[in-house]
This record gives sequence, structure tokens and C-alpha cells, in this order.
Amino acid sequence: MSETPSRDACPVPGRAGGDAFGPEGHFSDEDGVLWLLEDADVPPWFSDEELLEIAGPVTASDLMLLDSIDPAGLGRAGLLAYLQRAEALAGMAAAMCARATVELAGTDGSDSRRDRGVAMELGAARRVGEQAAAASVATARALHVEFPEFLAALSTGEVSEWHCRILVSETAHVVDRDVIAALQARLLPKAKRRTPSQFRRDVRAAVVDLDAEKAAERFERARSDRYVSCKPLPDGMGYLGVVSDWPTIKAMHDVITTDGRAAQVAKGGAKAVRDGDLDASADACRAEAFAARVLGRVDQDGQVCWDREPATVSLTLVMDLPTLQGEADRHALLDGEPVPAAVGRELAEAATLWRRAVTDPVDGHLLDYGREQYLPAKLRDYVLQRDHCRAPGCTTRAPSRLEMDHAIPFPDGETSAENTGGLCRTHHQMKTERLADVIDSRADGSATWLTGWGQRITIPPRPFLHDPTDRSTASPPPTEPPPPPTPRRPTASPREWDASEFDQPDDPPF
Repeated sequence: MSETPSRDACPVPGRAGGDAFGPEGHFSDEDGVLWLLEDADVPPWFSDEELLEIAGPVTASDLMLLDSIDPAGLGRAGLLAYLQRAEALAGMAAAMCARATVELAGTDGSDSRRDRGVAMELGAARRVGEQAAAASVATARALHVEFPEFLAALSTGEVSEWHCRILVSETAHVVDRDVIAALQARLLPKAKRRTPSQFRRDVRAAVVDLDAEKAAERFERARSDRYVSCKPLPDGMGYLGVVSDWPTIKAMHDVITTDGRAAQVAKGGAKAVRDGDLDASADACRAEAFAARVLGRVDQDGQVCWDREPATVSLTLVMDLPTLQGEADRHALLDGEPVPAAVGRELAEAATLWRRAVTDPVDGHLLDYGREQYLPAKLRDYVLQRDHCRAPGCTTRAPSRLEMDHAIPFPDGETSAENTGGLCRTHHQMKTERLADVIDSRADGSATWLTGWGQRITIPPRPFLHDPTDRSTASPPPTEPPPPPTPRRPTASPREWDASEFDQPDDPPF
């Protein structure tokens, strides 16, 4: 190709229409192959919007097309087309990840022990939590084995990764192959035109229709899965969730709503909210009514009473001495979640028991866990508070779910702060089963996590309260612009990773 085709000779865009111009002097044929136009730029009569319009079905070469276009120069229609192609490319990338995941994990999920190791390896490689890695394995396997047409649609950007995740999670309990085939045939057209939220309802309706007998059995068994969960949230807040059968949940909500409305009226109603009393909002009143129902009492006249003062609550509040004394304003930790200094001091006023903890001024790791009620601290208490779980990506910190592990097994290794560290039960078992190992364990809690696939991940000391490397003020801007970064080849191992980068707490399920 030595000449730029004329505009009149430009082929009709689209797969059936032949070829189309690509970015920066490239010519793309109907198979998505890019050819370089020698000494030629994109014809001047094509604007970026027109390039997006004539590009035809999405292919991998669209990444070059989008990279050559500045979104700031696009109009509204062009930006929408740009976003649509970028979203389709994200689906294609997700399909590539799914294929690679199946190659690593295999299609057989019957060996739970092996799958735990696979999830650990993939989580470390992708810097995600092990639960997220396990979910990606389940999705990739289901797309390959049970829903290949969805995988094909994902590869062409016709459906999104979210649609595929919803499909797999909502049909995980379906085992009949004929039902699975029927679900795929019914749901694929819907996935191409429905949002993920709408598609979830479509999947649930299809499962009830096509797997009716099993669905009825699942409804009966589900009631035994009732549970209550709680977790701390940012800004000193917390979350409490109850999962039960819908009639019970609806009845509880009706009672809380009725109590909340009464409390809101007593506080002045909507007018009080408009006047700035945020505690009079409907949501705040419902939350207070729920707490009153659980912690308070109901008088003979039916009024719910709750006095916060006599309530006894056990919390873990961690703050440094200068902040406690009002000489500094560094954040405190309330059950592991950061809270402002003023909130920490307010909560500290009600504390009846304190434990002294000493941290290292350089990296912030725990040196001494102090004494509680003048009793000497045990090594286990110190180690578990120093480390939590040392496995990369693990966020387990509840003492009831942690175990003290010997890096060099006892009796060959001594029971000391250097040779011991915290691991949750799951990772302790994985280490025992030789799916992973801890080496280079040190007295500050640092170590190297060695996976069965040979990944070496450095675990640094965990700052107990504050990371001394943090700075409260930004550094002054450099007087000269920094030099451009030097391209580097990715290294295999060891990888210097901060285990805190893996911490991705899940949002509440509601």
C-alpha cells in the first residue's frame, strides 16, 4: 500500500463491508488485522467521531484506536461511542483473564484443598483477596464448561463481566445440564440488552421457572441459613445485618419504622430536619428505634425507652499518649477502624481498663503489649496483636480466628517473638499442608511468604497504630521537573509488596 485510498474509494464500514481506516496511518481489514500505510496519516476528512462511527465491530485493535483519540476533543455522541468501545474492550480483557485462569486452575473444582492453594496463588499474583480470586476461578470455570456462549459474547464485548458474574453466582446451585443449557438459551439475549441489576432478576426468574422442583427445595433449606453479622465502618460507625426469612424481616422493619416515625414526630418531624437537626431524619430515627428495641425496654403503655448511659459495651480503642492528653491530634483506632482524635478522646473518657503498648519509632511495629490489670502479657497475645494474619491479602484480625504459628516448626524452632507469627486458621492449615511457607521470620513480625508456585512476597512489619513513614504535610514541589521514568522489565521474584495493599474490605451485603 503506497497510496492513501481516496474518500470515494473508502469501503463501507463494518465486518460485512470490508476494511476501514485505523489510528495513526493504519488500515484495518475486516479480520481486524492492522496494516501500516506508508508515509500516510489518517485521511484529514475523518474526524475522531467519524473514526469511531466507521470502526465496525469491536476487535482488539480498537485499543489502538481509542489510545489515538483524545476524549477531550469529542462531542457528546463521540464520547458515548468512545465509552461503549472501552466497555466492550473491558469485556474482551475479562474473557482473556478467564481463559488464563482456567489454564492455571483447571476445570475440575472437586478438590477443595487444591482450590484453596490456587486461590492463594492467584490472589497473590493479581493483588486481590483470596475470596475474590476464588470467585474469579468459579466464574471462569462455569463460563468454559457450562456457559460457553456467554464466554463468546464476553470475548466480543456483547456482554459485560458483571453479567457473567451474576449468571454464575445465581446459578451455582443448578446441577441439571439440561436446565443449564435452557438457562443459557433464555438469558443470553437478555444479557445483551439489560443492565446487570435487571439481569439478576431475569436470572432468578428463569431459575425458578426452569428448575422449579429444586427451587422449592432450596427455599425450604434456606431458612436454616439465617445469620446476624456486624462489622466496623469508617467514621466511627458500624454495620449490623440480619438475614432471615422475608416475612420475619418485613415484620421487623415495620415495627422499627413505626417506632422511628414516633421518635421523629417527638423531635419535630421534617421541620426539625429543615432547621438543621439531622438526628430527626427518618433514617436516623429508625436506627435509634432499632437500637432501643434491642437494648432498651418497652413500658406498660407500649413506649420504648432506652438510656445510653448504663449500657456496657466492650471496645478496643488504640491511641497514642499525646493524643489522649490533647497534646496531639493523630487518629485513633476503634476496633481497627481509624477515627478522629476528638472522637477517640470522647470514647476514652468512658474507658475503665487500659493496656500499655510500646511501638518502634522507625516502622511502628509493636514492641511490647504491656500489662492488663497488672498481669504479665503472654507471648501469644503479643504476637497476635503485633501481626494479625501475616498471609498477604488476609484481613483477619479477630483474636478468636487467629493462631500462633512457628516459622520453623517446633521443636526445631524455638517459641520466641522472632520465630512465631500470627496466621488465621485457614492460612495456618494451608501452611501445614505445604501449600505455602513462612521464611525469614523476624522479631518485628516481618517475614517472607513463599507460595507453592514459587512466589516470594515480602511481609513488612505491621504498624500497630501509626505508620512513621506517613507525613502529615505534603513535600514541597521539586524545583526542576523530574526526569522521565526509565522503562523496566518486570521482575519475576522476589516481589517487594506491602501486604496492606491487598486489604479490600467487602461492603455490607445490603
